[in-house]
Amino acid sequence: MSITFEKVLILKNIPMFENASEMALSDLISSAEEKTYKVGDILLDNQKENTALFIVLSGKAQACLGDEQIIEFGPRQFFGETTVLSPATLPYQVKAVENTCVLKINGHRLYQVMSLHPSIAKGFIGELSRRLR
Repeated sequence: MSITFEKVLILKNIPMFENASEMALSDLISSAEEKTYKVGDILLDNQKENTALFIVLSGKAQACLGDEQIIEFGPRQFFGETTVLSPATLPYQVKAVENTCVLKINGHRLYQVMSLHPSIAKGFIGELSRRLR
């Protein structure tokens, strides 16, 4: 998947980005790296600091704590939000359970987009608040 318009539509269907303009989402997408992972590949390693937000475009990935599955992420879902702006290791790892394509957004780039487009920051903060409740 490489057409920006399709990615904008995907992001518009994620509550965190639903109120962002198409221009803001295009800037976010252009700041992101599209990565593809094969079954079994580790997307987020619990042995390393996480500095990225991952948005699943296609496929599935699972967060696991040891051998226990915590949650599964599919299209239009995301992870890494709790550490993208304040890098830290997480107690779990995330690995692909299907061939999976994600947008991977570095925290520094996310800050840049947020400073240009406050709607991105507002949506991000709102989603973090909902998840904390």
